[in-house]
Amino acid sequence: MTTAAETKRRPDIPDNATPREYFNHLMKDRINLSTIPKIKKLNVLVEFHITGEKGGKWGLLIENGWAKDVIDESGYPYPNKPNCSFKMDSSVFLEVVRKETTPQKAFFARKIDVKGDIFLALKSNVLVNYL
Repeated sequence: MTTAAETKRRPDIPDNATPREYFNHLMKDRINLSTIPKIKKLNVLVEFHITGEKGGKWGLLIENGWAKDVIDESGYPYPNKPNCSFKMDSSVFLEVVRKETTPQKAFFARKIDVKGDIFLALKSNVLVNYL
């Protein structure tokens, strides 16, 4: 029998996870069950364009600091235009979410392309701690 604490546990990232599995099955719970306090004024639609194996496009809708929805390619068009967009290879994305590298290092190594509101993209870096 599963206890309430076990059902609320933040899911781990399996070693063999792909970006598709991460976005479609892990991201929302990993953000919302993170012990890091939410940024209550953060309302944003962030697009992730992941290239390479098992890549794709996903939109992450954050309302009041909480992940409200993860929109995959079948959910296009988005309810509104993304505030910022991150484009990277699937291997870089997995390195970032597994905290093997920082988004800043990947960006300055030209492994991540950012479009849209650059200041919001920098603020959204806090989201990496939730991922």
